[in-house]
Amino acid sequence: MVRGCCHRVVYCRRTVSRKTQSQRLVWWVVGSLLFTSAQAFEESGHIMVAQLTMPMLTEGARAEIKRLYGDDWLREVVSRAAMVQTELNRPKNQYQQPLQVTLFGPDDKGFDAEKHCPKNACSVAAILESRQVLMSSGFSDADKRQALLYLMHYMVQLHIPLNCGLIRDQGGQKIYLKDDALQPVNFSWIWNHDLYRRENKRWFTYAQELYRDMAKLDTQAWTKTLSVADWAFESYTIALQEVYPEAVEGRYSASLIKKGQKLMEQQLMKAAFRTAALLNDMFPEPEEEKSMN
Repeated sequence: MVRGCCHRVVYCRRTVSRKTQSQRLVWWVVGSLLFTSAQAFEESGHIMVAQLTMPMLTEGARAEIKRLYGDDWLREVVSRAAMVQTELNRPKNQYQQPLQVTLFGPDDKGFDAEKHCPKNACSVAAILESRQVLMSSGFSDADKRQALLYLMHYMVQLHIPLNCGLIRDQGGQKIYLKDDALQPVNFSWIWNHDLYRRENKRWFTYAQELYRDMAKLDTQAWTKTLSVADWAFESYTIALQEVYPEAVEGRYSASLIKKGQKLMEQQLMKAAFRTAALLNDMFPEPEEEKSMN
């Protein structure tokens, strides 16, 4: 379990002392120097995953989101799903870039908060704090609305394999492949931007296609655990076993694109399914409704 809060200043500045804010700001500024080119997944991709998530919510989760956002909650949440990334792209928020990733060493056997999330600055901690805000009575509805968007955002980030990649290459940011014109292409950029862009589909259409594809899969296997830390380590394992080997030849090849898009789709479906599972677990159906089903 990640202790403390990683970015409570985002939700409610009044709950964090000035000294604590200063300490975290120093850490995040230092962290941003290490992740100056930190990647984040495509904004339209975040909207697509939000659309894919919504039909999988149970009545309890839907009721809470409707309470927060009103009768037009579905459109509101989906349309705002890219707002977090828009905010993080602003120069004044670059200090929060370490929250986009959770990075590992080549010999790690699991997630360790002290090692992989120092000062709670990682995507695992960002998700856990968002969850804490949503479930706590000590935060306003405005804080909770923001927390929901942050939780969905970082769940996508957590499932992009290289965002849980190796710390030595900053999740693929230090790796460059040659494209057909022999131009250098950043490996992290490929996974956070180009593979998605190459699908060349409207986000709503893409969400519908993936929703149909999920009906053919054993999605329940994706939620044998609801541990966010376990999901991060799973993404790392996928990166190590399936993503990094594609960079060995140093080429951004057709085979890499084909394999990468298939794997990316699987990870986006997992992100949506698991986000719904977290929200459903946080806001279960009322007992009287359960007894009627």
